[in-house]
Amino acid sequence: MSDRQKELLRQHALLREHLAWLEQEIARESVAPAVDQSLSPAGEPQIQAQFQAQAHPNISPPAVPVAPVDADALLNDYAAEERHDPNATKRGCLLVFALVLGMLVCGVAAAYFVFYAHR
Repeated sequence: MSDRQKELLRQHALLREHLAWLEQEIARESVAPAVDQSLSPAGEPQIQAQFQAQAHPNISPPAVPVAPVDADALLNDYAAEERHDPNATKRGCLLVFALVLGMLVCGVAAAYFVFYAHR
């Protein structure tokens, strides 16, 4: 499996987990007890009812129920695979440093021979 595919699957799992959380929050808010009407202005309950009816007319529940536990297990699998070897990183940094230093020395030597060797 390629790295890009792994990353896409990881992000897909995160999105599914987030959607499951959103569904839970929407369900919790839809069954939450109504606010005491004596504390709110007279026209507010009608406006809220109209807003709730118009807010999400095209949204339907997901076709496949999403279990957050599955997403957590998938994320744990990918987190275990993503660990890097610090020695390989250190070798790579030292290699890049040596290459840049070598290029700098070659550039200075070339500039010396081109501009100052004939004097």
